[in-house]
Amino acid sequence: MEKSITDTLLFRFLDKETSEEENEVILRWVSDSEDNRTEFQRLHQAHHLSKLRSLKADIDVDEAWEKLNTILPKVRTRKNLINLDILWKVAASVLLVVAGGISSLWISGYFSDLQKSAIVELKASKGEKSQAVLADGSHVWLNSQTVLKYDALNPRKITLDGEAFFEIKKDRSHPFEVITASGMKVIVTGTKFNLRSFAGESIVETTLEEGEVHIEGANNKQTAQLEPGQQAQYNIGENNMSVRNVSPELYSLWKNNELRFADISFAELVPRIERWYGVTITLDSAQKNNDRFTMTIKTESLRELLNMMQLTSKFNYEIKGEQVKINF
Repeated sequence: MEKSITDTLLFRFLDKETSEEENEVILRWVSDSEDNRTEFQRLHQAHHLSKLRSLKADIDVDEAWEKLNTILPKVRTRKNLINLDILWKVAASVLLVVAGGISSLWISGYFSDLQKSAIVELKASKGEKSQAVLADGSHVWLNSQTVLKYDALNPRKITLDGEAFFEIKKDRSHPFEVITASGMKVIVTGTKFNLRSFAGESIVETTLEEGEVHIEGANNKQTAQLEPGQQAQYNIGENNMSVRNVSPELYSLWKNNELRFADISFAELVPRIERWYGVTITLDSAQKNNDRFTMTIKTESLRELLNMMQLTSKFNYEIKGEQVKINF
């Protein structure tokens, strides 16, 4: 164990007494190696057991179990023993995320001894962005209103609804697979890429920074092999795929709290503004706005952004809390 990571520091972390800076140090240490993750799990178990011992005298175990049993799903009322390895993999996945100290990330999970699975769900709230470390050591950033799910027993196969930037830990013998709601798959072994696939949007966008990715459309009818600096756009309705050369860093600026648009329509811009600022925008349906925008958003407020847009587009707006109304 590194000198900067002591048992005392990890126990303080488990008691939620560490600072954000200390959480970052722990996060990096845990993700450095399998030995570190194993040591972390060992200390977590010891900490958990010590808490149980200290509480044992004050808790009526039978009464507590009855209360818990009433809220458990029916499928889990059978008296089967839950695989402890499954539980630890779920715990490790969740704890690695918590170590990032990001309050906007919601974590939920459920497990089944019958199905031998342990599903972990990561969710970024509206208007927020989050960072996490998956059970295999891969890093992921979640954009606003993004949901990522995976089985802790098979952490290199995930589903995504939203936008995420991935830094995948290299493992050629175990490819990493991302499945979108459209049925499109992105398959990699170790790489950096941005994937945008929101339910309700017709285009799935994959942008590669490093390494290589293989993309399969629904029913494997369309495929593409990307090189760094390339972007694939998969049209869900038409089930076709196009590839173009881009500056990939522009498509992942959002994870650094910067958003850049190039020649984007008003209709395409609205849902991105909604997610970025955590608002709901209502457009005047009587008219259409065909203006297109190229801009960069950093620290601008919503009002400042709309004022900037008014310099090149004719419309009026009204902001009431999280509700925005735009009239053309």
